[in-house]
Amino acid sequence: MCLPQIKPKLPVDNSAEIARKAEEERQARIVQGTSAIDSAFSGFNDDFYNNYQNTYTDYYYPQLDDQYNDARKRLTLQLAKTGNLTSSAGINQMGDLQEYYNTQRTGITNQALNAANDLRADVDMRKSQLYADNRSAADPGSATSAAASAAAALQPTAPSSPLANTFADFFSNLGNSTALYNTSGRQQQTGVQNFNTGGSSGSYQVVNK
Repeated sequence: MCLPQIKPKLPVDNSAEIARKAEEERQARIVQGTSAIDSAFSGFNDDFYNNYQNTYTDYYYPQLDDQYNDARKRLTLQLAKTGNLTSSAGINQMGDLQEYYNTQRTGITNQALNAANDLRADVDMRKSQLYADNRSAADPGSATSAAASAAAALQPTAPSSPLANTFADFFSNLGNSTALYNTSGRQQQTGVQNFNTGGSSGSYQVVNK
């Protein structure tokens, strides 16, 4: 009597299933890490950048206004001493001072916008790096810790450097105000002043007789 041959049972190859489950778990951890990063950086929104920009301008605008008021008083005294306060040349110089102030204010506005944009770029770059690290490590705990640390480090400090002497160049370019042309027609020094009042420099030329 012949006994039936029993074929050995081959082990089932479930490596693909194991790999699939491992990848699913890895992707789930990446999702957790991404969520933690997004949560830590949720405060970096448009309102945040707008507030930072306003903090910048709110700090420097009043300083510029104070300097402008002082410069206007100084120019008024200089023009009054030479009898040119109500002359066309003097009026043009006051207009140049106002134009110079407007230019400086626009400069502060642009600097504030640039500062906000630079901060936004730094935040986006750091967040992108955190995303990359999270995809590589798939460690939500590490992602949470790193994101919290990065978000804290990226918080900007309020501006504290005082505004430089903004109107120094204006008065330097203005030249010696005592040489301004006197509207009464008096000659000064050896010639008549021919003013170029088209710009903010307030420069002039002496035309010899």
